[in-house]
Amino acid sequence: MEIDHVVLAARNKADAERELSRAGLGIARGRTIPGLGLSNLVVPLGRSLLEIQYPNGESPAPGAPPLVDIDRRAFAAHPSTPLIPVAWLVLVEDAERLRQLAADNNAPVTEAAAEGPGFPPYALAGFGATFDRPWLPFLIHWPVPEDERPAALTAPHQRRPTGITRVDVAGPVDDIRRWCGDHPRGLHALPGTSGPRRVEVGFADGSTVTLGVAD
Repeated sequence: MEIDHVVLAARNKADAERELSRAGLGIARGRTIPGLGLSNLVVPLGRSLLEIQYPNGESPAPGAPPLVDIDRRAFAAHPSTPLIPVAWLVLVEDAERLRQLAADNNAPVTEAAAEGPGFPPYALAGFGATFDRPWLPFLIHWPVPEDERPAALTAPHQRRPTGITRVDVAGPVDDIRRWCGDHPRGLHALPGTSGPRRVEVGFADGSTVTLGVAD
């Protein structure tokens, strides 16, 4: 069981681009996320990815998930941190396994349709159910081959990333294992309940870079 991607909040696009450049990472694409008041940037890492979200000045649609509010609380809690992890997603390769885990945990499953080339369909378990338990990941299944997933996009990296090597998450590890049905590779559990704190990205030259909150 592997980490699929980590979502980090930025205050604006310029901050995100600056921090990613310092890390030697490039951006494959970005877009406005309809109805949420957010835009995003996708940083592909091979088999995993980073998603950077930032408020775009638009008002969320009535009844939209409170993602902007989650980001703003993160900004207030960490005023000097440019990129703050706010969510993490674990890959479940078997669709039936994802649905069974969702049923076991009384978690909803969202089926997202394809949105055209480069935007494949996916199934997401736990969206909404983890907002008050941020240490738990969303579970994601991509019903397409690896080379058609966002992690396989190309980007102008300054050095070649090999993927997410570690995620530090403040939360009860037994709860995370029960939710996932296993211990996700790369997870490092910390005391507390605040959720993801840092993400480490590895590179082909053996180096790493860490983004997130310094304790």
